[in-house]
Amino acid sequence: MDSSDLYRISEELRKESRSTYNRLRSIDADAQFVTDVSQMFPGFPVIGNERCGVWYVDPQIAHADSVYFKSTDGHTGNWKFSLRRANTHVFAALARHGGCLIVDSTRKGKSMPDSFSRTIPVWCAVWNTAIRMVRGVEWDCALHTPPSMVSESESSQMQELVPRFVQSLLESGMDIGELTGSVGKPLRPIWVTRDQRLAMPPDFGDADFVPVVCVSASSTRDCGQGFMYVQGAADDHELWAGELTAQLYWQHRAELLRDRNECLAVVKRITQQCVQSNGSTGFSFIRTTNVAVGGQASGQPPACWTHFDAIINCGAPELAVDAEHAKRYLYTPITDSKRGQSEMAGAIPRALEFVRPFVSSNARVLVHCAQGSNLSVCVALAILVQYFDAQGEFRINARSEVTKQMIQKRLLWITTAYAKVFERALGMMQSEWRRVELERMEWEVERVRLKARISASEKRIAQLSTLYTVSQKHITMLEKMLGSNGNNSNSANSSEPVDVAVSEVVEVTQSTRERSRRLLEQCLEEIEALANGKVDLQPPEIAAAPLEALRRGEFGAGGSSAASLGLLASKASAQPKLNGIIESEPAGEPAPSMASTAQLAEPASEDAAHASDDEGSQPERRPIRRISEQRRQRRASSAGALTVDEVDTNGAPWREQRVLAGHMDCVRAVDTRGDVAASGGDDGVVAVWALEAARPRRPGARDAGPTAMLRGHLSAVTSVTVGAEHVYAGGLDSSIRAWALPAAGGACGDDVAGVFPAREYAGHTDAVWGLALAPHASLLASVSADAT
Repeated sequence: MDSSDLYRISEELRKESRSTYNRLRSIDADAQFVTDVSQMFPGFPVIGNERCGVWYVDPQIAHADSVYFKSTDGHTGNWKFSLRRANTHVFAALARHGGCLIVDSTRKGKSMPDSFSRTIPVWCAVWNTAIRMVRGVEWDCALHTPPSMVSESESSQMQELVPRFVQSLLESGMDIGELTGSVGKPLRPIWVTRDQRLAMPPDFGDADFVPVVCVSASSTRDCGQGFMYVQGAADDHELWAGELTAQLYWQHRAELLRDRNECLAVVKRITQQCVQSNGSTGFSFIRTTNVAVGGQASGQPPACWTHFDAIINCGAPELAVDAEHAKRYLYTPITDSKRGQSEMAGAIPRALEFVRPFVSSNARVLVHCAQGSNLSVCVALAILVQYFDAQGEFRINARSEVTKQMIQKRLLWITTAYAKVFERALGMMQSEWRRVELERMEWEVERVRLKARISASEKRIAQLSTLYTVSQKHITMLEKMLGSNGNNSNSANSSEPVDVAVSEVVEVTQSTRERSRRLLEQCLEEIEALANGKVDLQPPEIAAAPLEALRRGEFGAGGSSAASLGLLASKASAQPKLNGIIESEPAGEPAPSMASTAQLAEPASEDAAHASDDEGSQPERRPIRRISEQRRQRRASSAGALTVDEVDTNGAPWREQRVLAGHMDCVRAVDTRGDVAASGGDDGVVAVWALEAARPRRPGARDAGPTAMLRGHLSAVTSVTVGAEHVYAGGLDSSIRAWALPAAGGACGDDVAGVFPAREYAGHTDAVWGLALAPHASLLASVSADAT
């Protein structure tokens, strides 16, 4: 015998152990134990717990009603007190008989199911606490659990949840005083298992509680004699019993257990021949709505017309109705199975349309099915939700008003008025609720989508508005610069004597105009590219002469053409054109002449200050207004220029060596690291400079330009810090942005590329005023006007 044969034999044995015959024999053996226990508690009603427990209760000793305590409500970490399974009809039996027996079983190798060890104890504790709060009585409200099944830690966790469960019960709207008025003692669970038989019947006559005896029918040991015992054989009966129900089993018990080989054939014959006419024969009206729920017998004509004005048949065999009542009768073919969930979706709209004229006139309406417990409850619940308010009065509720809490409260109306347990009803109602929710949320989803699009559009509009403001500011500055150039041209063509030849002035003026024109064209291109989201723009070329004059505050009325252009010349010598600040000396003293910006670092001398004319033929210079050092520095700062200075070791004042030109507005922040400097200003740009390139050059050289112009901020840059690999800047737009440092030897001057940030740090809600890098860690600190 090989391994495949062993596997085949083991599979056959496993299937045989779970066969229908072995399951029914196991149920019969466990039911005998339940009967024995019931004889030890005479007078206590025996109530089966849906869906498994009802199989173990002989109809001769069974109570008329069943209960539904779900094991999943007691799973560890998922403890619940379900208002849908409030089981309020049990209180009448407890008050009348002083206690009850609840029967269930489990197949998981445990001595009792979770519905007994956790769900029922929580149910007792919640109701005891609620009754005490409503009545004001003092009695035991503690949570009692079996110590062999529930640890002290788990029990204490469950006890902590009881107040929350009580609050939901009090808010449900149920009349706790009326439902539990006949119960005079607190409820307490008592457990009886098949593995621990009672030696003698207990006496609860003098007990200070009402016992709820939980009888676990199955055994963890093999109790089979002539068959293979299956623990919890009735569990999940839909998977093995087909259409066979607990009622049919007890009706045909002897025939089903007579022959092992004929068991399946008998089951098939019974289910095919037997019409499900053993459903509920009664009916119950739900509060004051005049809507009733019942079984098949309650809808039998012609007797049904003496009690009702309209009838909805939900899946029960269709009955013949005379022409007089045909308009008051609706048949909806729904299968009482999982397939019926899709059929229910089409049946509910038909039922709502049919019943509307009857409920609006307060007519009596019956909703029934074969069993009176599943399909009829779903349709009746839909009617209550659609056409009745919280007081049970007729009112058409809009779909947007239907909530999960409303459905739960309407379901409580049914469970408290109609003592039936609904096995598939909850699943069908949940499916229908999900369908209704999806339909109702379609407009909500579309509304959220439109709001997101509107928000994105508003953000884009705000960005364009900010860009427009910044562009207008730059245009204003450019217009001022162009106006200054016009004044310079007029001064150059005036008849006043100057220090240079007229041809040189005209040449410089035309060059300045050409540079200004190119500057304006490049700025317009950059603004257009920023508006279109492009990032590969070249920054505008900064006209050296106009910017230099603008930085030094020498444009404007009253300035000579020589001062405006920063040029000096001598007839006697071919001296190069000068670029710098010309300041007048007191009357009677010669004015200093700066041959180049490199000479500013040296002490001024008489010879360097003047170019004397031995023949005395040099025209008389026009006196130039003296500008103080502080005022000159303020003007240079406001004009968007940086100066590279050094201090004289002999105590001479600071004097500039070179001007770093590039910003179009005032500079607010500067930071250096080695030979790299970075600056930020009101133009929203961070300029990076190579200090090696900023050292003094040959006379007449133009100012050093930035190695990179870093863009990204939407408003003024207020703080800058230079790291080992990145430049960080904060601005008035509450953001911190970082750029990678340009490679060594990057382009300067006219060929600077506009670079957008590599990353952005968000968190502040107001202007960022300061940044600092930790010296030996990758940490960046920032301070902001938002007090963080």
